[in-house]
Formats: sequence, structure tokens, C-alpha cells
Amino acid sequence: MPAAAHGATSAPDADRVVVRHHDRVTRSAGSDRLSSLQAPSSIRLLAARLYWGDAPPAYPSTRSARADLDRTADYFERVSRGQQRFHVTLTRWVHVPAAKETMCSRQAASARIARRALVRAGYHPRRFNRLMLLTEQCNAAVSVAQQPGRVSWIRYRNPGMATLVHELGHNLGLRHAFGLVCHQGDLRVPLGGRCHSVEYGDSWDAMGHSRASFSVPVLDRLGWAGAIATAKASGSYRLANLEHPGSALQGVRIPVGDGVTYWVQYQPEHSTQLGHGIPGVTVRRQVGHGPVELVDASPGNPSGIAYPDSDLTNAALPVGSSITTPEGVRLTTVATGRAATLEVGFEQDAGAPAAPEVRYAALLGDGQYRVRWQTPADNGQIVLGYEVTAEPSGTVTFVRSPAAYRTSTVVPVDPQAAAQTFTVRAVNQAGWSVASVPVAGAAYGTAG
Repeated sequence: MPAAAHGATSAPDADRVVVRHHDRVTRSAGSDRLSSLQAPSSIRLLAARLYWGDAPPAYPSTRSARADLDRTADYFERVSRGQQRFHVTLTRWVHVPAAKETMCSRQAASARIARRALVRAGYHPRRFNRLMLLTEQCNAAVSVAQQPGRVSWIRYRNPGMATLVHELGHNLGLRHAFGLVCHQGDLRVPLGGRCHSVEYGDSWDAMGHSRASFSVPVLDRLGWAGAIATAKASGSYRLANLEHPGSALQGVRIPVGDGVTYWVQYQPEHSTQLGHGIPGVTVRRQVGHGPVELVDASPGNPSGIAYPDSDLTNAALPVGSSITTPEGVRLTTVATGRAATLEVGFEQDAGAPAAPEVRYAALLGDGQYRVRWQTPADNGQIVLGYEVTAEPSGTVTFVRSPAAYRTSTVVPVDPQAAAQTFTVRAVNQAGWSVASVPVAGAAYGTAG
């Protein structure tokens, strides 16, 4: 039986994939296909609280288990746009005549033992198309689910809705949500240069570490997506909130040839499971039959969340910024709010940014100046950082920050140095801008 992790397992009677939470994944033949999936119209879930030994553990309590399961049911009915009904039966505590090693480490054996114990207790697993085994006593770091299949194993306390959704997603046949990390020289860039995939790297899809909806390409595979536009020529699109699109546009698909497709959606809600990311317009890329990958459209803006990649957690393309794909497709976030406005341009070339405009350089004391500037036009590739130069001291400070997230910095200068003037230039994937018009440093409160 293949094995895997926060995710999926092969059933004993089928060639499937096992995935565990923090997934290590072993894939069987055919598991990489991104064709349509046959999602059942109704989920009948038997959530079985199992224990071994003399007495059941304190978790999951009836209250916490029901709360997680109710939220999970609401989630699937919402993201499926009412196309999947979700019914849950939560068992009382059921004793299994097995050792911890078997129940926590042997998927096929634990499922067989659980089914027999449930039948003896008056439950009938065959009447359900999903079986979730709640075994808090395992106190494990991972949960497991068949991919695709019927069974999931929840192995730690208080897993929450996001874990249950993730494991049930594997039962539907979904793999993990990936991110894409690219470098060009010393700069981290959205697309181009040296790139590699990061499993779990999409923190804005339920198949990563997220409370969010499945992404648009996943919803499309499941047959649950709302309105999706296919962009084949330049144009402007108004994107609704992915989570609550109603009849409005839920996503844009952009096929560019050679099996490459880009997907764009709007996620205005904080949905990362670990910490807080900056929401907005997100871009994903799919190459052939490979995974759908979240593009880091805002590189250089890490959230501080270490796993699996802190920079990918903040991947939204900021308002006023653009990325241009290697195929010459330019994506620009024009505005966000209740909806987002996206511009798509074809056969586009990108250039270095325009020169920034320094707003002021204020002397704070002890030779420190606060320098603030205005974000320049990025000319087709998001600004990745700024270089601030003080003269005549020659002090150079690099600020690694995309677009307008950081447009000021403190520049230390020798307190005995002469009065300073400051220039700023910006860099993007295409190169460096020319320097701004120099601005003289002034005492705090007198700068314009």
C-alpha cells in the first residue's frame, strides 16, 4: 500500500495514494492526472471516535467534534455551490481491540479493525460513502486519507475544520496545493530564471495550509466553479470574491500554448491557517499535467511564517503592480475592494521601472534620516526593491520590498558629515530604474 501525508492513503483494495498531514506523498499510476473529478452529489460521513485501552480519551469531545464537522459540512455545501450535500453521523466512543501501533501506523489494518468494531457497536460503515477515524490517542503529527477513496484518519487533538476539509479533499482525489519559487540572480522573482515547486506552498488553497476555498482550477475540476472567463485577447475583468462570487465572475483562465495555463482569482479574505497573509489577486500556473502552482506575485514580502515558505504566504499581486509571464502575458491588478479589476495584456514586453519620486528626507537626529518615496510605474514587472543613496557620504541602503509595501527607510549617516541629499532607484526583474531627482535632507518637521 503506497504511503503519503496531511493528506492521502491507498485503500487496501485499490491502487490509490496515501497522504499524511505535512505530506510526504507516494503517487501511484494515474494519480497526476488533472482531468475532471467525479465528486459525489452527496457525502454521507461516518465520523467514528475510536479508543483502545480501559477508557476513552477526553478528546475529541462531542462538542468540539460536532463543531468541526458542522463547519466542514457548511464548507463543502458552500464551495460546491450547493451541488454537494453533506450529512454527518458522529459515533459515541467505540472500543477497538487493538494496540496503539496498529491503530496509529497501519492504515489498512486499522480500517478493518475499526469497521468490525463499528458493526458490533450498531453502526454500519457500508451505508456511508466516507469513513473518518478519529483517534486522538495516537497523538501524531500527521493525519492521513485515501487519495482518492473513502477513509481518512484524524490523529491529533483539535484538528479543526481546515484539516477535515483537507483530508476529505484527498478522498475526492485532490493532491496538495503547490507554490512556485523563482530566482533570477540574487533576486526572487515571480516567474523566470531558476524555479522549483514547493509542496504545500499554496497557503490560499484548502489543499495547502489554509481555511480558504479550493482554488478556481480545483473547483473547475470538481465541476463546482462559478463563472470562469477564458482570456485569449487583451481585456479587463472584474473578479468577485472567490469565497462568495454568486453569479459574478469567479476566475479567469489564460491558456498560452504548449500546455501552459494561468489562472487568476480574487481572495480578499485572510485565509492562511498559520498567521496572517496579505489577501488580494492571486495567480496560479499549470504546466501540462503537472501540479497547479501558486505564483509568488509579490516576492520579497515574507510573512514570518516559516513553513513551507514564508514568502509564498504573501503572494497576491498588489494594486497598481504587474507581472509579465515568459509567454508575454501581462497581468495587472488595477483595483480591489468588494471586487477586483484585472487587466490582461498579450504580446507584452516588460522594462525597468520608472524613476521613483522622493517625497521627503527628514533628519531624525544622531545622523539618521527618514527617507520616503512614491512607488514608480513598474513597466510590466512588479518592483522588487529600492536602493537609497546618500551623498556626499556615499551611504547606500537596499530595501527589499515589492511595490508599495515599504516605501520608506531610515538611513544612518555619520553625525559629523555634511548635509545630505538623497536619491532612490527601483529594481524589477527587467533591471534598474534611473535615479530619482535628488532631495536635500531637512530637519524633522520641515521636510516637504
